[in-house]
Amino acid sequence: MRQFYTRDSAHDGVRARTCSELFTRLYYRAAVAMRLLLTIASSWLIAGCAQAPAFRASLPSEIDQRDKAIAIIGDLQQTSGFVRAVRRREDNAQAQQRLISDLQRHADQLAALVIVGDLVYTARSKRDWAHFDSLIAPFAERMPILPAIGNHDYPCFLVQLCRNGRLAHGMAERFPWISPGQPFSTSAGRIRLLFLDSESQLETQSAWLRRQLEDAAGQFRAALVFYHRPAFSNSIDRGADGNEAVQRYVVPILNESPLPTIAISGHIHGFEHFIRDGVHHITTAGGGGPRGPMPTGPRADAYRGPDCISEAGEVLRPFNYLLLRETAQAVHIEVRGFCGGDSDVRLLDAIEVEL
Repeated sequence: MRQFYTRDSAHDGVRARTCSELFTRLYYRAAVAMRLLLTIASSWLIAGCAQAPAFRASLPSEIDQRDKAIAIIGDLQQTSGFVRAVRRREDNAQAQQRLISDLQRHADQLAALVIVGDLVYTARSKRDWAHFDSLIAPFAERMPILPAIGNHDYPCFLVQLCRNGRLAHGMAERFPWISPGQPFSTSAGRIRLLFLDSESQLETQSAWLRRQLEDAAGQFRAALVFYHRPAFSNSIDRGADGNEAVQRYVVPILNESPLPTIAISGHIHGFEHFIRDGVHHITTAGGGGPRGPMPTGPRADAYRGPDCISEAGEVLRPFNYLLLRETAQAVHIEVRGFCGGDSDVRLLDAIEVEL
């Protein structure tokens, strides 16, 4: 095979590269550039005509729980055509509808719906927000909708390049109290709910989180902390070992919390459950985004439900959502979901956090 000689900057020398290696590198860079161009184009072409949102939520100072559950779901974004074509990811439109339909059957039992980020795929797209409305508006008529901010909820391909940390207009229209890098809180019964923006100004938010947990001690029985990027993960292609910023600025505060604390995140499409230093870290991101592979072999997390096997033989986690209830002795969490195909949405796992 023909070889080309290129400079290796790491070793300040010259090494041979085959045509195949060079083609692979060029293909990858072209794919990344194409995704960037398509995302920029979508800001103008997909947006379409102005359309009023189907609902406008408000932040309650307290959620009237009255023995009802809090539903938690993550990563509702659709699989883009680019991801399906170039990255060979699954299209989960039908699976998402089945999951939402099952959640709707529990609507009478729900006090609130929490979404742990990535409400849409393209934050500037009116079409994507219309799809989000079709999923969530029926719940918004009956209960508070409380989202954490995800990376797809910013109007930039790279969040760091968002000028002035702007959120997309679609997010601001539906959730007017949310601002980039600004945490917020509410309560449900004797449980405190705290929301962080894991995409922006996390170090500043950590001081707020510490104060909130200290103030909650004695008034509340437990705290739920919601943010998009998980502290820990086993994902093969979505940042194994978790998010470094969350580990640095959030996890130490959770470990020192004066009351039982549960961290719930999204981003890694599937489900994971870690227990570190007595803190439960739960990732529920199986709301419809394309799932990524997990390692084969013995599990490294506390999830006790079934795994799924893709057509390519990869290990995936099920589509899922959570139902969380406060009982006399514990916070009880049901994990409901399914692998796909013709399988039924059912109870996958149950988690008890003693109070």
